[in-house]
Amino acid sequence: MKLANITVDPAKCTDPYGCRECLRVCPTYVLSIRAKQGPVKFKELPPTAFVVQSTNPPACTGCRDCVEACPTKAIQISFN
Repeated sequence: MKLANITVDPAKCTDPYGCRECLRVCPTYVLSIRAKQGPVKFKELPPTAFVVQSTNPPACTGCRDCVEACPTKAIQISFN
């Protein structure tokens, strides 16, 4: 079985908290939003400080719903 390699272009995905389309459509909850620099306590961060990441690639079914839902075409999936 080939594993999905999900890549998100941070230059295209500039407001993951405002959009969240990929997170809404993923049936297996493979994607999540994380701070680019790691956890930061008690500090407000701009939307550009966050990125969508694949947190559980083995759960990806390859449905490509996230790719189709992304309005900026920031998500790509390949299989290894």
